[in-house]
Amino acid sequence: MLEFASSDAVRTTGEAPGVCLLNPDTLLLSWDTPTRLWEVPRLETIDGAAISPQATLRLPLDGGGTRLLRVIRRPKDEPITILAEAGTLGRKDEITIDPDGDFEFATASTLLNGVTPAGRLSLVSTLLGMWASLFRLRLSKSYNSFLLQLVAEIVDRPKPAKAVAKLSGEKILLATALPDAFHDIEAVFIVAPSGFKRLTQLPHISKTGPRGQKLVYMIADQPSTASGAYMVVTGVRTLAIRHLPDASTLPSLARWWQGKGKSDADLREYIIGSLARADMKSSKAAIEFQLRCPLSSQRVSGGGSLPSGEVDLAVTTARGTLIGGWYRDPVDMIASIDLLDSNGIAHPFGDGFYRYQGNVQDDGQTVPATGFVGFYQDIQSPVPILQPRSLMRLKSGNRHLMVPPAQPIDPAEARARILRAVPPQHLTSEIIENCLAPVIGDLQQKLMASAKVDRVIDIGTPHEDPDVSIIVPLYRVLGFLRAQVGAFACDDWVAKYCELVFVLDSPEQAEECEHLLRGLHVLYGIPMRLVVMARNGGYARACNAGAEQAHGHYLAMLNSDVIPHTPGWAQGLASKLGGADEVALVGPKLLFEDGSIQHAGMYFARNESGNWLNYHYHKGMPDQFRDANIERSVPGVTGACMMIHRDAFEAVGGFTEDYVIGDYEDSDLCLKIRKADFDIKYIPDVSLYHFERKSISTHADYMRGVAAQYNAWLHAARWADALEDIHTNGVPQSRSHKTTDGEAA
Repeated sequence: MLEFASSDAVRTTGEAPGVCLLNPDTLLLSWDTPTRLWEVPRLETIDGAAISPQATLRLPLDGGGTRLLRVIRRPKDEPITILAEAGTLGRKDEITIDPDGDFEFATASTLLNGVTPAGRLSLVSTLLGMWASLFRLRLSKSYNSFLLQLVAEIVDRPKPAKAVAKLSGEKILLATALPDAFHDIEAVFIVAPSGFKRLTQLPHISKTGPRGQKLVYMIADQPSTASGAYMVVTGVRTLAIRHLPDASTLPSLARWWQGKGKSDADLREYIIGSLARADMKSSKAAIEFQLRCPLSSQRVSGGGSLPSGEVDLAVTTARGTLIGGWYRDPVDMIASIDLLDSNGIAHPFGDGFYRYQGNVQDDGQTVPATGFVGFYQDIQSPVPILQPRSLMRLKSGNRHLMVPPAQPIDPAEARARILRAVPPQHLTSEIIENCLAPVIGDLQQKLMASAKVDRVIDIGTPHEDPDVSIIVPLYRVLGFLRAQVGAFACDDWVAKYCELVFVLDSPEQAEECEHLLRGLHVLYGIPMRLVVMARNGGYARACNAGAEQAHGHYLAMLNSDVIPHTPGWAQGLASKLGGADEVALVGPKLLFEDGSIQHAGMYFARNESGNWLNYHYHKGMPDQFRDANIERSVPGVTGACMMIHRDAFEAVGGFTEDYVIGDYEDSDLCLKIRKADFDIKYIPDVSLYHFERKSISTHADYMRGVAAQYNAWLHAARWADALEDIHTNGVPQSRSHKTTDGEAA
């Protein structure tokens, strides 16, 4: 029998339990029985009410008996009388506990006395885990002091763990050896004078040493490993306690890794993955470690009839991992290409793996090969994993490692590589949907988060209350600015009622662009605003940024290669907005350089492959073609030149920013406007010249066609029902029932 409390504090009708404090608000009751208890005895109030919360633990004793532990809340105001089954099975003891009793705090030596090793493991796991949570003991100093005493009592001279490297901020890497019999680690706890906590990530078992010991690595917070701290490792029927050394002076992760000549790729990925899931400093440290300590790229080299191959694209994002590459398999020896996780476990791609036929340069020769892309959703990381590894698994059972070169960190560069992963002629909607789209979507989101306004430069005195804000995104091509600004300056209505907002999406040209605009201001006297982006984010991001900096009631989106050839274009478009038809968006006639029609409104139709695409009415027809000179409602208008009511623009959230580089954002906006039940009109009386795609042509990735295919797929996936309805039934009649859309030319 354990005597933890005085008889004045506890009164019983039978055998008195031992009673002590785990903290000032929590009581621990204890009975020793001479036999094993196979069932949990009941504990309830004298009138049969349940006691909540309560917890019970049975600890086997060396002599074959059982120490029964119960934890309850200390009564606050009135004594509590409880009925407990304890001692000899079947006997009930009546126990009254006085809230003002002089209870002592639990002592480790008394609690551990006579308990078997299995019981000690159960006790430690319960005290650190369930009981700490159930009774909210984690912030209790007295409970933490008891735990520290308990852990120190279990092992007389615990072996030391080793702090090997400083990872980032307050994160450090710990290492220790565990016996080979230590199977299936369940949890790792740090118990320190300042408090205790469970490590959020299980440790990494690196290898088995020459003495049959497992070398185990784990990541912890440095403050929690202060002097006097312990590491507690629990497993299936196993318990290990290690003393933690002082970790005030440690080498950096990269220095330790390089100094030790580490080649354990599984450990490397474990460290990267652990850091990636921590705070911002740790995420940056994960990237720096990969850059300073890259893996050697590795391919499978064959010859004759032997297989060969490599992975040259591998991108791990928060949505999964995408790989791409090629292989040669002359005599059908390859069973699969698998992806390795941070523990070195291989995962087949299953349905998310696609092949196509092509050619590759192998040993200086052009030879036929099989290209492939694969996406595996369950291997994820919030920060880039620059060299995810793969295996070529042969039907013989042999496996060959493939390590890609370090992949780009920048989301735009990584996106560009993905857009080059599959030749356009082999790209299908299925490959886009099941392989490329999840990763491109994640990278696009990261890119948009970094594509912010860097600075705004006002040139001249801004308009105080402009009717129209003319927003012109600029990307690399600045050669049209002189003609465009000159046309604006020659239009009295533009000069009087409009503000000019230029959004520079290639910030490396900021000095050149500002110098050019200041010169044009001196020449024409027209005020301008230059919005410089922090980086290139594409058409939608630039237009949205321009709208945020604009003050006009109407927003005119104008490409940098669109030039007005007569005054009155802005006034003409603005006059058509609003009204009985509730027209929220209008677009003019756009002309090619030779005077033929480039755009007379936009419609949607399927191509010969059945994919939805955007088309322009009457493209290539003469300017005076009769059907192109009828003002009418249309499904949409091009973003090369459109004017929209600011309220409508903001109501639908502006341009959607997940399209790549620049395409389909305009039709997406139009469909959002129509979904909001506003009208869109084509205004043929207003015409401008459009020197088509002079700026977007500088995007080599876009012009290869893959970005356009991706955007078309994304657009159709989002708007399939609306596209089918408009194609079948035409645009809805305007509110005044004046006109419906005409037939496509």
